[in-house]
Amino acid sequence: MVVELGPIVRFVEATGGGPRLVRTDRLPISTTSLWTRPAAPGALPPAAPGAPPLALHFEVKSDLGFEHAVIVGHRTVLHQPTRIGDRIGHHQELRSVGPPRPTALGPGRMWEVDHVLTDADGAVLQVETFTALGYRPSGPAARRRPAGSDQEPRSATAVGRLGTRRIAGAATAARVWAPMHHDPAAARRAGLPCVIACTQHVVALVEWALLDAATPGATIRSLDVRLRRPITATATAPPSTTVLYGPGRGAVTVSVDQDDVTAAV
Repeated sequence: MVVELGPIVRFVEATGGGPRLVRTDRLPISTTSLWTRPAAPGALPPAAPGAPPLALHFEVKSDLGFEHAVIVGHRTVLHQPTRIGDRIGHHQELRSVGPPRPTALGPGRMWEVDHVLTDADGAVLQVETFTALGYRPSGPAARRRPAGSDQEPRSATAVGRLGTRRIAGAATAARVWAPMHHDPAAARRAGLPCVIACTQHVVALVEWALLDAATPGATIRSLDVRLRRPITATATAPPSTTVLYGPGRGAVTVSVDQDDVTAAV
């Protein structure tokens, strides 16, 4: 699939970025994998017809016997920038599978999958590493909302809140169709209080915050994001990001909607 400008602009806008972040010769690293996911639920991804996006992740999840999983870490290493007009391909590689362990969401297990993005000649553009947590819901999040309630709290739809519509809109622009990003009832079945921001949404929030704080024209060569907890539509603070530079070179902490996200660049 040839990289086009329109979907990238929609993704940047839906995730809170500004027009100045979009360049035709060097696209934001959070946008590259957009072309490996289908533009509509149930459709095939344009970059690799017949291959579901992150198929290996879902195979591992199924083989380990988990119905539910969340992404708790995402690392991107840029090899060369993506440009408008590039043709994007991809494949996946399993890095590791961890032992069973207790988690805040319930008994679970972690695994890592590399998502390798390539150009038309097979050269690597960037590598995304997804750290997933499969779990069986039994944590406190499963008890925060009445099990039979399908209504979103009023506070989540108030002006300035990061409500279900904004989270679902960003997931739609990112072409991520997992129900927990769109449907409050599906999120509660997964032991979550409400819909959660998809990984691509969170990574974009971090990237925009870093670029806003950086020298104009700066390029992020690598980005390592760790989520301490899911960012939900029930967050009580307005959508905002704060960048704090730590003692190590390039180390930052980004606070997003009262849910801490740590990033190293």
